[in-house]
Amino acid sequence: MQKKALIVDSDFFFVEFLNELLAKRGYQVIKAYDGKEGIGKLDDLTVDILFADLVLPKVDGKQLFRFVREKYNGTRFPMVALSGIMIESLGSLDEIGADYFIAKGPADKLTIKLNDFLTEVEIQPFFPPANKIVLATDNIYPRRDAAELVKSLQFQQAVIESAAVGIIIVDSDTRIINANPAALEIVGKRSVDVINCPVNELFDNGSQTKLADGLERVMQHTNIEKISFLATFNSQLMNTIISPIRLADSAVGWVLVVESVSQDNRETRIQ
Repeated sequence: MQKKALIVDSDFFFVEFLNELLAKRGYQVIKAYDGKEGIGKLDDLTVDILFADLVLPKVDGKQLFRFVREKYNGTRFPMVALSGIMIESLGSLDEIGADYFIAKGPADKLTIKLNDFLTEVEIQPFFPPANKIVLATDNIYPRRDAAELVKSLQFQQAVIESAAVGIIIVDSDTRIINANPAALEIVGKRSVDVINCPVNELFDNGSQTKLADGLERVMQHTNIEKISFLATFNSQLMNTIISPIRLADSAVGWVLVVESVSQDNRETRIQ
């Protein structure tokens, strides 16, 4: 049976480079260009190996590896982290959740490195290595701009995860791309159960119409900054606030904030 490889990377040219290399080795290649799309591919098929960049739109590489490890118990297939800024993550490889780490480099040298790596993986049963090491084509050095980007992304994620209220980030197709610990506690679900899940599945039947109306209204009307309504989660009445995510004057998704109902907002409704 032909082996399948999933590549998740926002760099189109790198995806094509890796696609060609894997196809020559007999793999059927599935492509995804952000973390949420990668998760969607895994829901639909079985793969033999996963390659993913660490810095991805919507759902980043670290979240993707964490999702796969939790959903598939980390033993289903090898997971390979790829990055042009791998050196900035050397201090936290154990936290990333991948099995192997390969730093991007010149195409000719990276081709040799990847072919040697795949040969080793293919000739023996998959056992995650005990020691986490980075396979690199040359000596790699930290770049200040890349390091600052990673730190900024990590800081923003830490802010969301530390918030006392529930925060749910929803993509333009109404599927969830992030939910902080407070939100997961409110809805009584794990992260692996909500990422790439339609947001309406978190709400009871009585609240789904209000949710759909709120999502549509803040998306279509630029003068509406937020809409709130009451919803019940695990027998608790909560206030849900919907705000649009706007980039370059275009709405590209939503932020939902879920919080306990105070006496002042107990009568809040969509109007």
